[in-house]
Amino acid sequence: MRNLKSRKLENSLFLFFVYAFLFLSIGILSFFFLFLAKESLPLFESVSLPSFLFSSKWNPMAFTGTASFGIFHFLMGSISVSFLALLFSTLLSLGCSIFFAFYFWEQGRRILYPLLDLLSGIPSVVYGFIGLTVGKPLFLKMGVSTGSCILLASVLLSILIFPFMVDSITDSMVKLKAKYFLEARALGLSPAYIILRLILPSSLRSIFMAFLLGSGRALGETMAVMMVVGNANLFPKLLSKGETIASLIALEMGSAEYHSLHYHALYASGLVLLLLVALIHLLVKMGEKPGVLLHIFRFGKKNALQDGISWNASKSSHAVDTDTVTSKSPSVHFPENREEATPRLLITGKRAQASRSFSAVLLFLYSFLSFLLIFSALLFFFLYIFYKGYKVISPSFLLDTPKGMVLGEEGGIFPAITGSLAFSLTALVLSGLPSLFTALFMVFYAKEGKKKESLHFFIHLLSGVPSIVLGLFSYSLFVYQLKLGRSVLSGAIALAIMIFPFMEIRMEKIFEEVPKSYLHSSKSLGCSKGYTLRKLVLPYTLPELLSTMLLAFCFALGATPPILFTGGVAFAKSPTSLLSPAMALPLHLYLLLVQGGSSLSRAYGTALVMLFLLLIGNGIASLLTAYCHRKWQK
Repeated sequence: MRNLKSRKLENSLFLFFVYAFLFLSIGILSFFFLFLAKESLPLFESVSLPSFLFSSKWNPMAFTGTASFGIFHFLMGSISVSFLALLFSTLLSLGCSIFFAFYFWEQGRRILYPLLDLLSGIPSVVYGFIGLTVGKPLFLKMGVSTGSCILLASVLLSILIFPFMVDSITDSMVKLKAKYFLEARALGLSPAYIILRLILPSSLRSIFMAFLLGSGRALGETMAVMMVVGNANLFPKLLSKGETIASLIALEMGSAEYHSLHYHALYASGLVLLLLVALIHLLVKMGEKPGVLLHIFRFGKKNALQDGISWNASKSSHAVDTDTVTSKSPSVHFPENREEATPRLLITGKRAQASRSFSAVLLFLYSFLSFLLIFSALLFFFLYIFYKGYKVISPSFLLDTPKGMVLGEEGGIFPAITGSLAFSLTALVLSGLPSLFTALFMVFYAKEGKKKESLHFFIHLLSGVPSIVLGLFSYSLFVYQLKLGRSVLSGAIALAIMIFPFMEIRMEKIFEEVPKSYLHSSKSLGCSKGYTLRKLVLPYTLPELLSTMLLAFCFALGATPPILFTGGVAFAKSPTSLLSPAMALPLHLYLLLVQGGSSLSRAYGTALVMLFLLLIGNGIASLLTAYCHRKWQK
């Protein structure tokens, strides 16, 4: 009897924590969006909305006349850089995905996938570092007057986002291949024909969704773009300087007087950026319902976009009429008269065979070169930083504090290491339980309907919020209004909001992959849902949950914008409390780059230490995930 009562109490407490952390998460996230809108609105009492959006005059420090706030050039800069980056990234990602799905052996794909995850985990400040030290001198040699330009920023940004796009598109193609490839080959279709006429049209929706989600990531990128785009209030041209909204906020937030018109204009700029990201996520949400965006891609029947290639199993013994399979129709049609169809499939001219062979060669070259370019970029990143930075690494560099007339040109980076660990660990503690219990609620308690869809949209929207906007929010609320000042806690709260959707979305996926048979068996034995989650689901998914938390820790470790004005400083001792400021590795790297000169060699060493920490974190996360998958298979 006592055991029954204690079990009921445990279940009640577990359910209480689920709902408590769910409402806490919703409350904090709602407050973030409302606060951003509240701080933006005072601007429009002095500046009209059309003038703010379509004027190119930005002069917040006007000593004579009226200050001007127009973000048209910055808005066009954000859109131009993002669109070009997505164009480059989509072309490369599509080719690499085809190579992974159809030409690469499965075991090799499993080995290289963690490297892609590692590439996606490289801090954007390191990309900017490579852009400054390699890309900018290269563009100077090509005749670009300053080296910094829209094209360089776009190329750098495309490298930053293509790991995500490769992952999304490859998953879709692998599923289609497993479902239809062998059947199509048995019918006499060549691999190139299957890829070009069947798989690609059926993957268009996945490609489009990856493009949209990648655009949300590209629009909010701050450090990598800011370091190479030139930061000039000019209309964006391919080989000239420009500036994005994220760069504008990062460069001017520190000089904006609190609650001044300049301050509110920066908030309004962040709100515009957030609304663009929200529009993209709304399109993604619409794209999840195949009928809604069908008019955009008319490549066949609705079920072809929804389910891939439609096959009629009852007619699979018939030959395929290849004339009916076009680039506009991914469905395979089976004629009733086999004798009419067979000659069309088997009796082909030399010109048609040569054309198909040429297409197959071109397809392979395109996919192989895309794969080669992507992984060459990954290899170059690591080898270049290792070659430039390994000479600096020593016990004194790792364990001393920064010194020198120019701070950082001597001494070490120990306070920056401890500061980064303090920021990331505090953020993980703040967001770990809310993301875990929110994911449990979404998978096991939430009923299908508009409320669940709205919450899903809300969380996915938060995942696309530019990190500089999160830093802006934390800067105003915690540094100024709550008087916490620059501190580990202020920066960690911004980081916690940033990694919350990252962890919640991944944890949802982990819980959804738990075999349904386990849950049904537990229910049939009379176990309550809370007991099943505590005793079965959480213990069995623990390695993968820890892997997700470790990846989130690495994500926070490399983030610069959220701590730029909230907790990170140029010099401080190792933090002794949550209310003290701290150094951080990505911020220290950025400051060393700005100083230049003799500090540059130390910047390479700092970048190498960051990559080494991320390599360890991603390696442990991959091992935990592989262990969990093997356990489920047993």
